Amino acid sequence: METTQPAPKGGITETGLKWIALVTMVLDHIHCFFGFTGVIPEWFSMAGRVSAPLFLFCLVEGFTHTRSRKKYFLKVYAISVAMSLLYYLMAYGGLPVRPDGFFPANGMMTSFVILMAVWQGIDWLGQKWLLPGLAAVALPLAWPFAATWLAMAFPELSGLPGFVCYSVLPLWA
Repeated sequence: METTQPAPKGGITETGLKWIALVTMVLDHIHCFFGFTGVIPEWFSMAGRVSAPLFLFCLVEGFTHTRSRKKYFLKVYAISVAMSLLYYLMAYGGLPVRPDGFFPANGMMTSFVILMAVWQGIDWLGQKWLLPGLAAVALPLAWPFAATWLAMAFPELSGLPGFVCYSVLPLWA
């Protein structure tokens, strides 16, 4: 959510930060997908490394100042699920990948979803809502261990936990 206060003289708005992050992310993606050709310079990838911290900063600012954290979270979660499903399809579903077999693994949106859940849990703990607060902090952190245990204990279900880990329930491991 963009604040209505003007930027200080010589400053930059949140929208400006998002544009910088978007442009540098596109440069990084161009290098990621076409760098193997030798035509795309390495500095495309180097410039792209500033996009993640900028997006994270904007996400935290938006989450802090939004009118509805629930709606904000659901929007980011929906994007995370879509990106994770695409990754799952590239890794296991036969979706076409780069000619050399490489496909990108991006955990940005998943990290954002987990961060927002934990942050909301910390806020609830501060408000003395112990059960929801502990659940929001502990469950996202415990899920990778539970998913690993499920896959080892029930190998016949390893496809289902794998699908769930990559698409519906964010996995930070």
